[in-house]
Amino acid sequence: MNLSQALSKFESMSIESLMDRAELMDRTDRKFVFHRRLLLDILDDCTAEYRILEMDEKRIFAYETEYFDTPERLFYFQHHRGLGNRYKVRRRLYGGTGEEFIEVKHKTHKGNTQKLRVAGKSLSVATSLLHEHIGATTAAQLQPSLMVRYTRITLLHKQKNEKITLDFGITWADPSTESDNSPIVPFENVIIAEVKSTNLHFNTFQGIVKKLGIREGSLSKYCLGTLAINQGIKQNQFKQTYKHILSIEHA
Repeated sequence: MNLSQALSKFESMSIESLMDRAELMDRTDRKFVFHRRLLLDILDDCTAEYRILEMDEKRIFAYETEYFDTPERLFYFQHHRGLGNRYKVRRRLYGGTGEEFIEVKHKTHKGNTQKLRVAGKSLSVATSLLHEHIGATTAAQLQPSLMVRYTRITLLHKQKNEKITLDFGITWADPSTESDNSPIVPFENVIIAEVKSTNLHFNTFQGIVKKLGIREGSLSKYCLGTLAINQGIKQNQFKQTYKHILSIEHA
């Protein structure tokens, strides 16, 4: 069985159905990282419980995300220090719809994630949003810090507001030098799965991957990509997790 055959087994859903049931702009997340050789088995186990997002007869979509940070990488080090109240700022191009947004992700003290966004390609369209949440001084310092491209499969549980994203074919690059043919760092074997729900105590996906020995644990794409393109950056708190992800990539 190949990937196309595995995806064809799912009942489909529209983007409208997904947004109506599980836009999940205020949610709790759990991440899982595993080798791509396990993907078909995981998809097979998901078939009965989940529907798959389909648009224009496609079930796999390309995404592009550009992250912004200060020259001192304020947001990266907020995460590195384990702050319970932290932010990320990004521009995201949604490959299925072609929509583009400036997004602010806020990890709250309670551990949930709030996503706020404004349609557009430039940070200038989100000035009010940025000033309100990260402050005018920090907003004025933002510059492109990481470009991430990947392919995504999106699943939604048939009964629960539980959304699964499966990201693979990930590449990282420094957007400030990307046009100068700077190195692109690919992760060809790593798949990042994320469970997004308003109630993760009863999520189905965790039970599916647990059978294959996959435990919860990952880094945000921003922190993981920052490590991948900046070998010398401080990584004490991420060292073990990053080492584990690299072991999956090179297995």
